[in-house]
Parts: sequence; C-alpha cells; structure tokens
Amino acid sequence: MLKSSLHIHIKGDPRDYIEYSGFELIRKAHDLGFEVLAITCHWRVVMWDKLQKYAKKRGILLISGVELCLQNSDVIVLNAPPDIEFIQTLSELKTYKKKHPEIFVIAPHPFFPSPIGCLKKLLYKHLDLFDGIEESWFHSKTINFNKKAAKLAQQNNIPYIATGDVHLLEQLDLGHVLINAQKNTESVLEALRKNRFKSISHPVSVFKMIHIFGKMNLNYLKRFFPWSPPHIPFLHEKFHQNYKIKSQAKSKNYSPTRSRH
Repeated sequence: MLKSSLHIHIKGDPRDYIEYSGFELIRKAHDLGFEVLAITCHWRVVMWDKLQKYAKKRGILLISGVELCLQNSDVIVLNAPPDIEFIQTLSELKTYKKKHPEIFVIAPHPFFPSPIGCLKKLLYKHLDLFDGIEESWFHSKTINFNKKAAKLAQQNNIPYIATGDVHLLEQLDLGHVLINAQKNTESVLEALRKNRFKSISHPVSVFKMIHIFGKMNLNYLKRFFPWSPPHIPFLHEKFHQNYKIKSQAKSKNYSPTRSRH
C-alpha cells in the first residue's frame, strides 16, 4: 500500500504564498513514509527533472498535477500535460479528457461555504467529468462540510479521496490515501479509479482547524510584508523551460489568454 498525498502546493504557486520548496516537501514526506506525491499548484503544471530525480532517490513517485480555476471553481487534474493550463471551462476540460483519458480529475472541497473555488451545483451538472471527489482534511466532529460530497460519491460510486490540501508541511499527515498499486503513475491512477485504496482522514479539533486555517491566511498576507521573501510565481520555468514551449505548441485549439481568479 502506497502512502500518497494528492493535493499539494509548493513555493512559487501562482496564487498562494507557500514557504517551503519542492525539495523541502520531499524531505518531509520521506520522513513521514510517503511514497507518492502529486504537486497541484494553482493554474500551472509544476515539474522539473531535478525535483523528480531528488524524489526518486528517496523512493517517492511524483505525479504531475494542477489545480485549475474553471468557471470560478477549483478542479484538480492529475497526470496533467502542460497544455491543460489553457483550458478555461468545464466543458472544454470534458472535451480535452476524451482525447486524454490518462488524466484523472478530482473535485476538491466542492461544497465548502466559499463564494469562489467550490463547484457546488456545477458538480452535479458535470458529474461525469470527475474521476474522484475530495474528502478534505478540514473537518471536526461538529463541523464537516464534506458530508454532501461523501453522500454524492457513495450514491454514484465515485472514488472519495482524502487529501491534506497541503499549504503547510504540517498538513501532510492530516489527509492521505493508502493505494494498492505499483509505484508508477498509470498503476496508481488505475487503482484510484477502481477504488483500490483506503482514505485516511480523521476529525481534528475545532482549535486545530482555526489554527491551521489562520496560518494559511497569514502566509497569504505575508507576500505583502516588506520583510518577507518575494513571492515569485512561475520561478520553476527557469528549471524546466521546455514545459512552457510544449504548452504553447500543443495548445492551438485553446486560447492562450485566460482569466485567472
């Protein structure tokens, strides 16, 4: 069983101010016994050779991913090619998926009480697009916005996948899955599709929810503090420029100008 975390942000995320690098993430994940990680920064597929080699030496499989914002709603795509960044709507993603059945689409925190980033009614309308629904770590015994998502997943036999939605390294162990698969991307995603995994996500205290959520928001504000290290989105392209080239070359059917929320 592969201990896996499938919703992770790292330094350079275009939207969020993250303090740890991909290398720091891998070191921490290795210490905690993780064997599979998916880096899912907002809007941008983030992957480069040096990071992959660093992970491989520590026995960790890195899966490329992205958290898109489509129609004001977050959508996670695993095994994501670079040109997926140019998709702007859920319908476009549905068309793209027909040509790229190897991708794996997850609905993150779909029914949380936020005016942005949550699919809500759009999940029902586009349910056939999604291979999985997220079980967010953010729940306690008394506060749980996952209930509607859990019910929908069960009723439609859709994999219900626990994640840590990691913005702080302390979130790594708050939500993850144990996957019965070989340690390669194809085997891992096939096991997810066939529900050959166990989700690990235990209720946390309300105090811990507030504490972590507060730290996440404080980190977001840190980008505006004059003493904070600069927030530099897309820094990763300096390591792997050909990803940008591939994105532009393969995206002739998608508009390169897209709104970002």
